[in-house]
Amino acid sequence: MRLKIMKNFGILLTLLWSINLIAADAGWINNFDGNQDSYLIKRNNEVISTTVFKVLQVGDIISVNNKRHFIELYVNGGEKVVTVKQQNSPFTITESDKVPALSTELWVWMKERFNDWHKLTKSLTVSNSSKTLNMPLLSNTVETVALIAKDRTLYLQWDGGQMPYTVEVQKRLNSVTTKNSSSTMVKMDSIKLDANSSYRIKVLDSKGQSFMGGFKTVELTKMPVNKAVLNSKLPIEVRQTLQAIWLAKQNNGKWVFEAYQQIAPFNNYQPAKLLKDALANGKKSKQKYRGIRG
Repeated sequence: MRLKIMKNFGILLTLLWSINLIAADAGWINNFDGNQDSYLIKRNNEVISTTVFKVLQVGDIISVNNKRHFIELYVNGGEKVVTVKQQNSPFTITESDKVPALSTELWVWMKERFNDWHKLTKSLTVSNSSKTLNMPLLSNTVETVALIAKDRTLYLQWDGGQMPYTVEVQKRLNSVTTKNSSSTMVKMDSIKLDANSSYRIKVLDSKGQSFMGGFKTVELTKMPVNKAVLNSKLPIEVRQTLQAIWLAKQNNGKWVFEAYQQIAPFNNYQPAKLLKDALANGKKSKQKYRGIRG
């Protein structure tokens, strides 16, 4: 009996410790326009790095060292936006800024996505020296990628080859739309994607080198979603980015192309832009791509 009481007491202490940790959280760094030297974030006697999706805690002190720059903070678990400039710094995160108790479950999920984002973008390379034409969004997944069937604009990104490029979307072997591009990124014209169909993307460079990859279209109900974040009051770019982070990790990369499409329009939102480039860059792993037939 005594052993059972001690065990239950230990569990209670662990729960209280976890709750206190969550209660100390306030929000995150959402955006900033300078470099590391433009800001100073102190937590007790420790200097905290300035990165997007960095979790902030009660007691953190944020200073902006240059009048030309700002840092945008989301506190109260994302319910309140604070823009800190040199004029109103140092800014201290207070108890009134902490994550509300009612948002604890969503906040725990969001913090997991922040960690996933940092892992996904950690190995991001700015440029690719490879001369081989490749589109990791379609060629570096275990399963054939899926895309929601609807009228939509496709955003495509690849690496290698020699510009200019010609990009073609095919259904079976029939051409659906074609576009030329002077860079390794293109926004195709809006097309109607039929459900339960196979499509191909063909990229041809100026030297005659080509890439061919495919995807399958499915009904919207087939896509995994996290309703808690999609139904939250967070701005659409934040909701979509968090959803895309989670979606990209589902089913061995099956949804990475869809995740890319969902955040591609938010090119002015730094977390979305960095995630988009990370997904397009692809994991450098030994995954095998299963092609589209027919």
